Amino acid sequence: MNIIITGGSSGLGKALVEACAASGKDQVLFTYCRHEDEAQALAGRFANVTAVQVDFSDEASVIHFAEMIAEKSTDVLINNAYAGSPQGVHFHKTAPEDYAKAFEMNVMPVIRITQACVAGMRKRKFGKIINIITSYVMDVPPTGFSVYTATKAYIRQLSKSWSKELGRFNITSNCVLPDYMQTSFGQVEDFQLEQMKSAHPLKELLKPEEVAEVVCHLIQSSQQLNGVEIPINAAQHII
Repeated sequence: MNIIITGGSSGLGKALVEACAASGKDQVLFTYCRHEDEAQALAGRFANVTAVQVDFSDEASVIHFAEMIAEKSTDVLINNAYAGSPQGVHFHKTAPEDYAKAFEMNVMPVIRITQACVAGMRKRKFGKIINIITSYVMDVPPTGFSVYTATKAYIRQLSKSWSKELGRFNITSNCVLPDYMQTSFGQVEDFQLEQMKSAHPLKELLKPEEVAEVVCHLIQSSQQLNGVEIPINAAQHII
């Protein structure tokens, strides 16, 4: 299969690239923004992996990428990238413009890229869309995460529409809702990590590789599995 992963140079994205490329049978294309050395090093480890620089904060860059992949036969699209930091400040201290900026940088690129892939998927009557959301949309999010969770909630709702509208074309759209992972994307203080580990049922935080395992399961699953949301949080939050 031909797989596209957005935001694949580090953290969960890197784990997704490694898991999808491991068999050597699938062609994997992933996007990155600023970490060029890390991205090219990752792509260089696999003969079936290609890295493409795309800046989600630059509309022209996103449009160019969307036009490029529209000409490809994409079987699986994994919407993983997030531009910016997940943690901000209290809602009442957040400028309204910050919400608009986050929407332009994190929702519009997903829409453009997904539409580009869907056009080909509809013609071939096959496709899988997998959206990386967050377990924070299931419950009250931590303080300072209103911008991040709002954008993720928007994509979560889009996924429901895609699963309904595209199902008759044999295209699925599913969501994965992982809990906090200790990566460079969402760094916290050491004492906070210890508190989180202590409160965790397994006394161990979620690893990116564990999320990648679930995503790979969705890639290999039947097309009957459509419109689902899979929380990965050791039952700390239940839908």
